[in-house]
Order: sequence, then C-alpha cells, then structure tokens
Amino acid sequence: MQPNDQAGPPATPFLSRLRAPLPVYLCLIVLAVFLPALGNGFVDWDDVQYVVSNPALRGSWLDALAFSPGYYHPLTTLTYKLEFVLFGLNPLPYHFTSLALHLAVCVSAFRLLTALGARRGTAFLAALLFGIHPVHVEPAAWISGRKELLWGLFSCWTLTFYLRFLDTRLKKYFLWSLAFFALAVLSKPFAAVLPFVILLCDRYRDRAFSFRLLAEKVPYLAIALPLITLSTGPSGFLLESGAGSFSLAWSAASAVQNAFFYAQKLLLPFSLSSLYPSQVLSWGALLLPGALLLSAFGALRLVKARDPEAGKIVFFGLGFFLVTLLPALLVSPPADRYDYLPALGLLFIYAEFLFRFYGALRGPAAEGRAPLASRLLVAAAAAHFCLLGAASAQRATVWKTSLALWEDVLEKYPLEAVAYYGRGNARAAAGEYDGSLRDFTRCLELSPLYWKALNNRARLFTDGKEFDKAIADYSAAIALNPREPRLFLNRGNAYFMKGDPARAVKDYDLALALAPGLAPAIENKRRAGAGSSGPKAAGAGF
Repeated sequence: MQPNDQAGPPATPFLSRLRAPLPVYLCLIVLAVFLPALGNGFVDWDDVQYVVSNPALRGSWLDALAFSPGYYHPLTTLTYKLEFVLFGLNPLPYHFTSLALHLAVCVSAFRLLTALGARRGTAFLAALLFGIHPVHVEPAAWISGRKELLWGLFSCWTLTFYLRFLDTRLKKYFLWSLAFFALAVLSKPFAAVLPFVILLCDRYRDRAFSFRLLAEKVPYLAIALPLITLSTGPSGFLLESGAGSFSLAWSAASAVQNAFFYAQKLLLPFSLSSLYPSQVLSWGALLLPGALLLSAFGALRLVKARDPEAGKIVFFGLGFFLVTLLPALLVSPPADRYDYLPALGLLFIYAEFLFRFYGALRGPAAEGRAPLASRLLVAAAAAHFCLLGAASAQRATVWKTSLALWEDVLEKYPLEAVAYYGRGNARAAAGEYDGSLRDFTRCLELSPLYWKALNNRARLFTDGKEFDKAIADYSAAIALNPREPRLFLNRGNAYFMKGDPARAVKDYDLALALAPGLAPAIENKRRAGAGSSGPKAAGAGF
C-alpha cells in the first residue's frame, strides 16, 4: 500500500473543490490568525538574554556559535545573530522570521503526515489544527520561542526524508534525513529523541523488527551523542541530583503528571499562561492522570482489535506525543512551548477520527439523515476551528509588551512571585516607581530568597535616594548570592552616593576580586579614590 492510498472515507466535498494546493490555504489561514504577532516587541522573558543584551550577538560569529545559556543550541543563536547584523534591535524582522518558521512547520507537518500514509484531508486538518492552536502561540509570537520552531521544522523533515527512504530505498533520502536530524539537534537538544520516533514510523509501516532496522538508527545516535554532551544546563535530559533515594519513582510520577498537563492544555486550552506554577506532586494527585493513562491504553487495545488501521494511527499518535514530549516531562514547571511539536501526534488522531466519523455519517447506514448529520459535523468542526483561531489571535497580543505579558500571568496566577518580579521590572522601565516598588515587595513576600528582586528593589531605593534601605537590600542579596560581583558593584554605588567612598571602594574591590574585568567597578573605584562626587558608571539590574 503506497502512502495516501489507504482505504477510508472520502475527503469532504469542500476540500475536493479547492483549486489551489492545500498548503496554500493552510498558510493563508494560519497567517491571518497570527498577523497580530507582527506588532509585538521584545519582552523581558528570555528576549533580553538571547537578543537584547546578548554580548554574543555583538561579537563575532564564533562568539554566537559558542553562546550556550542552559543548553547548547547554536543554530538558534546564529539566526538571532543574522537578524541582529541585518536589522539591529528592530523587533519586527525577528517576529516575521518566527511567523515564517511557524508557517513552514505547518506545511512540513502536512508533508510528514502525507508521507506517513495519511489521507490528504486528514493531514490538512491536523496541520491546520497545529497551526492555529492557542498552545502554539508562545513559540510563534515570542522571539525566544525560536528553538521550538526550528527543531520542529527540522524534525518534520528528518522524518519525512526517512519515510521517503523507506518508500524508495534511495540512500540520498537517508542522508538528507541525517542532515536534517543534525540541524534539529543543533536547534534544540530535545531533538535527540527522534530515533525513537523513527522506530514508530517503522512500526506504522509494518516493518518487521530486525538487526537491519536497528542498524539504520546507529548513524542518528552517532550524530546525537556528541552534540548532547555539549548540553550542560538543568533543562537538558538529566535530572538534577539530590532528589532523594526514590528520585527515579518520583521522576516517573512527575512525568505522568506533566504528560496529563500537556494533553489537558491541548484538549482544553483554557488559562494558558507564559508561566505556570510548579506542579505540586503527590501520590493522590496522580490518581486521575494514572487512571486516564490506563484507560487510554485500554481504549487503544480495543480500537486495534476492532480496526487495526485505526489502532495503528492511535498508537503512532500517542507514541509521537509521548516520545517527543519526553525531555520536557522532566522539566518543571511546565510550559506551553514544550507542547509544540508533540501536539502533532494527538492532533493527527483527532483529525483522522473526525474524517472517519464524517465518512460514517455519509455512509449508507445513516440513511436519509446522513447528509444533514454530516453537514452538522462539518459546521461544528468549523466552529471549533474558528474558536481556536480567535483565541490564538487574541493570545498573540499578550506578547506585545513585558507589562502585558506579566499582567496576563498575574490575572491567572496571582501568587506567582516571578510574575511580580517581571511586572516590577516592566513598571520600572516605564518610570512607574511606586508600582514597581509594590511589585518587588510583593515578590519578596511570596519568595523571600529571590535575590534578584532584592537587587532591583534596592536600585529603586537608590534612585529615590533612600540609601540605607538600598544598602540593606543589597546586603541581603549578597548574603543569598555572595558570588555575584554586580551585587557588590551596586552596593558600592549606594555607599558612594551616600557619601561613604571608603566603603564603596571596599565593595568595588570585592566585585573586582570576583570579576577582574568589570569595567563599571574599575571606573567607579577610580572616581571614589579621586574624591569625585559620585559614581559615573552605572550598576546592574537583573
């Protein structure tokens, strides 16, 4: 059986009447939904680290290649570098690139599903759902979501060329698959799970388990392992140590709970947020996810027994969702962006069974009521798609400014300390002294050990010439993080402005002991020693 020739209900009359290729309609619809994202700016949620204040973008291309915040994703950083060279800090080109990449991923998802063997109508609906789903607003409308777009794009082509290799046995397609796999891993290390997705493709194509089948995966592992060793952050694949003697069981339980969270957000995309509270893990809280997981496997066995073809689709879709999500299941708190590529598996199942239900309603068993019932199904599906698109268009504007972003988080999670910290920074940048001070204070009430909030509140006190309060906050921050040289720099500035240059010099010396090349500390120490009236070089915020 060749791809796209499988038996099943016909495409809808509406789809069969479309004259342009389906990917064209797919792009037009997704583009219309996400156009508001082009009006977004940079936000103080990784955009500063990755782009706005990233020294690697201002250095050489080798500097950009070496930039490794958390884990290594050089290809993503190189796209930022290219945009920075061409456009500076104009946010529009960055958002245009992200939107173009999202459209490319949608088309690539369509190509992947048709290469797998899905009918074109199913592939189109799945890719359309993928394109307009509100969960996917975060990677598409947020400049720092670029990693998800790139590894999603290259992963789709890795799998598509592998499937072409299976169909033709031409080695060039296998080599193309390996090349795109390397690009995917260089975009985000999460892509290292793709060899296991390839095994799902083998299973879907009914390939018998053999040594040759396993040997085909060795080149993928040979590419992935050296690149994964470059990933050093806690957001990689390995859990941080110190989780306790039962860490393996606890990690497995956490993964089950997170998988349920991501599936729930796909099925019921309500209260979406750029930041979620950490999941509170308890064995009691696992009862519902565990029961649903067992029910899903039971339903899979039932579907496979009654309809083997449908069973293959459900098995592949669930497997795709869980395998591509696996690295994110070990990361807490969860985030919408981790649901980007994995969502395709569940959306494939939804689109396939929507077509099957439509075909059943149009079949002879439906008698005279079949046309009306099928039209009602199409109308309900269209209404669902419109609601998803409207929700995505509205949510895209949440990423317009930092203030809008953190207001959205606090509207849903009013006890989230990080959101108060973020809104405090946004208000400080807008000159709202009192509002910013309230937010930093509220952040510290919820999280007293948040040294960055102490530092930034101290900067407000310094600007307001409340030097004793500023010095107290800086000292508390230093007690929490004595290895951060900029805290000593900032406290030194507060002493200097208070009129105590001797103590200021001591703090500048402590800052320089930790960071000998810290230019503001060097300059301000010189001024303090020369009897100047105050510091010239500014301190640092976080």
